[in-house]
Amino acid sequence: MDRRSPSDEYTVINDSITTQLLNDMQQAVSDIAPNFVKTMPRAYFDGTTQAMRLAHLKAIIAAEASGLSQTVTLRELDGNRYTFISNRSYPGQLSKFVRQLPRSLPLISAQVYTATDGQRVLDVFHLGDHVGYDANDTHQRSKAQQALSFITQHIKDDNAQGKGEAFLLSCDANYLLSTPLEQVFRHYQVVDSIRESGDTLVQLTSHHETNLSRLTIGFAEYDPRRVFERISQHLGRCQVDIQRAYLDSFRRDGVEGIMLLNFLVQRNGKALSADDEQWQTLEFELRRLLHLDESVFGLAETVTDGDLLGAEVLTGLSHLAHQQLVKQAPLLYSRERIRACLQRFRDLSMAVYHAFQFRFAVNGEHKSETPAWNAVIETVQQSACRDEEKTIFITLAQAVASVLRTNYRLPRRRALALRVAPSFLASEERAELPFGVFYVFGSQFDGFHVRFRDIARGGVRIVRPRGREQYAFECERHYDEAYGLAFAQQQKNKDIPEGGSKAVVLAAPSAHFDSVGRAFTDGLLDLTIPDPLMDVLHADYLNREEWLYLGPDENVSNGLITWVVERAARRGYPTPEAFISSKPGAGINHKAYGVTSEGVTVFLDNALRFVGIDPMKQCFSVKITGGPDGDVAGNEILILHREYGDNVRIVGVADGSGCAEDPDGLDAQELIRLVKSELPIAEFQLDLIGPRGRVLSIEDPQGSQQRDTLHNRVASDAFIPAGGRPATINEHNWEAFLTADGTPSSRVIVEGANLFITPTARARLSEKGAIIVKDSSANKAGVICSSFEIIASMLLDEAAFLNIKDEYVAQVLDKLRAFARLEADALFREHRHKPAIHLPELSVRLSQAINRATDAITERVNQLWNGHPERTREMVIRHLPAVLAEHCGEQVFATIPKAYLNRIIASSLASKIVYREGLDWLESMPPETVARLAERYFIEEAAVEALANEVRGSNLKNRDTIADLLEAGGVAAALRKKTL
Repeated sequence: MDRRSPSDEYTVINDSITTQLLNDMQQAVSDIAPNFVKTMPRAYFDGTTQAMRLAHLKAIIAAEASGLSQTVTLRELDGNRYTFISNRSYPGQLSKFVRQLPRSLPLISAQVYTATDGQRVLDVFHLGDHVGYDANDTHQRSKAQQALSFITQHIKDDNAQGKGEAFLLSCDANYLLSTPLEQVFRHYQVVDSIRESGDTLVQLTSHHETNLSRLTIGFAEYDPRRVFERISQHLGRCQVDIQRAYLDSFRRDGVEGIMLLNFLVQRNGKALSADDEQWQTLEFELRRLLHLDESVFGLAETVTDGDLLGAEVLTGLSHLAHQQLVKQAPLLYSRERIRACLQRFRDLSMAVYHAFQFRFAVNGEHKSETPAWNAVIETVQQSACRDEEKTIFITLAQAVASVLRTNYRLPRRRALALRVAPSFLASEERAELPFGVFYVFGSQFDGFHVRFRDIARGGVRIVRPRGREQYAFECERHYDEAYGLAFAQQQKNKDIPEGGSKAVVLAAPSAHFDSVGRAFTDGLLDLTIPDPLMDVLHADYLNREEWLYLGPDENVSNGLITWVVERAARRGYPTPEAFISSKPGAGINHKAYGVTSEGVTVFLDNALRFVGIDPMKQCFSVKITGGPDGDVAGNEILILHREYGDNVRIVGVADGSGCAEDPDGLDAQELIRLVKSELPIAEFQLDLIGPRGRVLSIEDPQGSQQRDTLHNRVASDAFIPAGGRPATINEHNWEAFLTADGTPSSRVIVEGANLFITPTARARLSEKGAIIVKDSSANKAGVICSSFEIIASMLLDEAAFLNIKDEYVAQVLDKLRAFARLEADALFREHRHKPAIHLPELSVRLSQAINRATDAITERVNQLWNGHPERTREMVIRHLPAVLAEHCGEQVFATIPKAYLNRIIASSLASKIVYREGLDWLESMPPETVARLAERYFIEEAAVEALANEVRGSNLKNRDTIADLLEAGGVAAALRKKTL
């Protein structure tokens, strides 16, 4: 009989298990540890700590001893380092592990090590915040000094010391301590090259292990996790086996982050060759991977058999076609339905792509063949598709036919850019054809640039909706917004040489403003900078040079403006300083100087006086959308208090953060504090609000609803929409702006923001008694300022401009206010004479008359140069701020392009005639008559000026009054007398 107690039995079992485990583990240690040390590459031991190696080996031994062969995942206690250990390597393995990492933390670095026998792979990922170099750490400081010495010894550059120090400050602390000096130096060179060029680096070099190649990829701006996953997945798709991989990040405050990926790779056990045609294709695709939208990858899998270029072209064409199809039936032709149609009819989709390839075949090989899109249309018409599906493919084929120039084969492009024939996007609502349309499609964005004249100016607006539903809505009206803004810009640009243009970049809700802005403008540069590579790679159906002139609009930062100028210069744009206006240094920043708001205030003053309020003597109330941290709204708050002091009461302000309202007037000093601190209205101090006032954040109950309705609810003498989305007040909701008695909640509306009110809503509110100053009049000062900035950029380098900047800006502001007064006086004079015609209609007719006259006069400017050269030159000089004309002298006529000078003369003469003489003079004349009359006006004006000067120099008692009357009406009288 066994008399052992339960505890004795437990002890025996425990001893047996422990002994067996110890024996098994000892055997595993004896078998595995030496092999591990022997087969792991030297780079593994250089790049890991002793503690990490022990943890890895323990996990491997435990797995081997248990007889399990699955992948082992190790996670450190702080959750910032993950290690995946597997017993074999295969293409696509790395991307699989990256997808398993938590999304809550950013990826800082990664190391992938494959044993020399191929039987073990370790993937180590470090997540969390970037921990930069700490000069107080003795070990880091010592390593940094060694690295800096190594860099300065090997770089013959006067700036090597400073650039080397900046690079070391951007290094992660762990990277600096663990990386050999030679590798630190190599990374310094690559990072410096990427920062200098702004381009993605893809480089294939040999490795001392002859069966491996080193693939280096460097990039800026992009999420390292997303890029690492994309590249490793694509390499796996291309049967490229990753033996070792490293990801390192270099960043510090105020400096753009640079990421480096280094792979040691092979295909079929052999190194990749830079001379191999397969590598040439792979290199192009790797450069493009960083810049592709996620939607492209799904289409590549389902339609183009992995051809990323084909999927990108089809996705871009489908988004372009959507802007035409959506005008027919928004629900039937949504982006999702078009995409589903592409996937359902793969053969037709590939036919569209092949038509695009054929149209832009290398060296113009297309020219001897029948247009390929016609064949697509015939095939579609004979197919079994439903009518709406046929419409989609026919529209796609027509989109192919409309593309006049593209960058799609350029290896270093950031996005797909298409120069589109404006007729493709024509519709009843878009009746007047623009001069040119650009469409750019990239990662997380689509962008349109529309211009109504060859030489045109307008801002770039970046729109980023808050959620997917709002994004889908904005997609439907994307081109309409760009077209409408450009058309409004054409109307407001009547006083300057440039016609109207506008760019609208629609970004996905998760996109970064500067990233999409850079990719968009780089796409425009691809199609406008003369590039011999373009001539080799593509057919060109435009066959002419084009130059664009941009300005900032919503969500365009000073940093982005600076980058655009530097990028244009680096890429060889002829006048990079003129490519975009409102530069923070050698420019006139709109927000800093409140240029748009200066003009808005002039029109507000005139409108208030028209309705019987003298703002210099009487109190009046104003409500504003756009917020104290907005450009137009913030500066308007400052200017109102500067001009009218306590006479102005701002009774309501709304912006993206919320709203503040008080019928007794919001505290002026608090509003000014918010403006100067660039804070939103929700930051208004509650203890400064009056007993009848309130402040609501969008986070408060009903906060968003109250914010969105403030412009309707709050009663005031004047309303200044200085921010907000287009069509906020439209034909469906305009009645909400009325009070209970049917009158407008504000008698005066001065549109500081573009397209805030639709044309139909303007008409209905005008019928109810509202005095509305349309956007193309009210906010034109901003674009006039940009024009003067660009003229200065054509004539002066940065140092010369900065020498005269203060005086130049002061003179530009005077000119802006003068241009606004000229139009305001003309508008309200016409309205008094024609009260049945509402102000918005008069504003449009005034712009049309001036623009029509400008185009007509441009055709006859050479006659003015030839017949009256001194007078013509004088007109150019008068257009310029005096300090610029004095500083540059003859350089004005030697440097500014003749076409631009001609437009200065034509627009100056046209606007002068219409503002001074009224609409009836030129509005109904045929163009040739307008041109002849303008030439005669030009001549008679000189004679009248001479008479006026003679009178001013006389002894007549009322000489100044007589001279003023001569100048005001003498030219028209002289022309009528000669006609009689």
